[in-house]
Amino acid sequence: MGTGKTALVLGGGGAKGAYEIGVWQALNELGVDIHIVTGTSIGAVNGALVAQNDFEAAKSSWSEIKESTITELTEREELRQILERYIKEDVIRRGPVEYGLVTVEFPSFKEHCTFLADMPEGELLDYILASAACFPIIQPYEIDNKKFIDGAYFDNLPVEMALEKGAEHVIAVDLEAIGLLRKATWKDSPRLTIIASAWNLGKFWAFEPENVKRILRLGYLDTMKAFGAFSGKKYTFLRGQFAGERLEEADAAAAAFELDPAIVYSKEVLDQKLLEAVNQETSRQWKEDVKSKVKRFLTDGPGTLLEEEILAKRYVVRNGILW
Repeated sequence: MGTGKTALVLGGGGAKGAYEIGVWQALNELGVDIHIVTGTSIGAVNGALVAQNDFEAAKSSWSEIKESTITELTEREELRQILERYIKEDVIRRGPVEYGLVTVEFPSFKEHCTFLADMPEGELLDYILASAACFPIIQPYEIDNKKFIDGAYFDNLPVEMALEKGAEHVIAVDLEAIGLLRKATWKDSPRLTIIASAWNLGKFWAFEPENVKRILRLGYLDTMKAFGAFSGKKYTFLRGQFAGERLEEADAAAAAFELDPAIVYSKEVLDQKLLEAVNQETSRQWKEDVKSKVKRFLTDGPGTLLEEEILAKRYVVRNGILW
């Protein structure tokens, strides 16, 4: 990332936040040092774990959170107990990472973009729970006789907060969830890398273990691609296996046959998985559909085929998979 401070900005999005843990895992493997962390809602939870530099605690905490832990007022104490087990305020205060979050005062809707250094000691968990109070599903959280709600009501991706803290480089994880984004000050910044999924990350409350595992894996792979360790757009390929248009064709073919996006594909593995898909009954129908479209393509021109279908056809024909 060069010289200067690097910030990690984590957006809100409920269960989609597992994606951010995967991003962090990849950044660790890539040796990217994080100096500033800002977050909103679930991003504030994950951000505290990043600032604490405890990846195993992050994974373990996600295994304990379930829908009722978040949504039911009577279970809010359960969520606090989970966070108390894994988030250690004293460790974060002693550490080198500057940590901040966003919450919104209710009913005035006054924003509070607050770094840990400006929070009273012992109140970090209160601020995190306030940032994650997804009103009206979750009732406002009270701190010092004031009520607060989810920071997404002001800024669901607090990039500006990190820039104002002196970040020279910003890695922002956009979960593309409901909430306001204050893009005007940073959308064209050359110092910004945005990581977002090309896949549907599921429902806001889908904290099922298998879904969390899948989302975390996608965050990891997307980050490795963003930093050049792997290649691909929707799918992930070993570097050097495909180049240029051939990479686009491979990506389109994997999408056309609905292959697993959680796998890192070599050419050999991709071709094997495509052959397996072709032999399935559902794919035989796809094969006939594509043959029909190709016939029209040869006689009527390319307008009858979508661009991704053309790229997919090129790959499977060129590699002897479909015909």
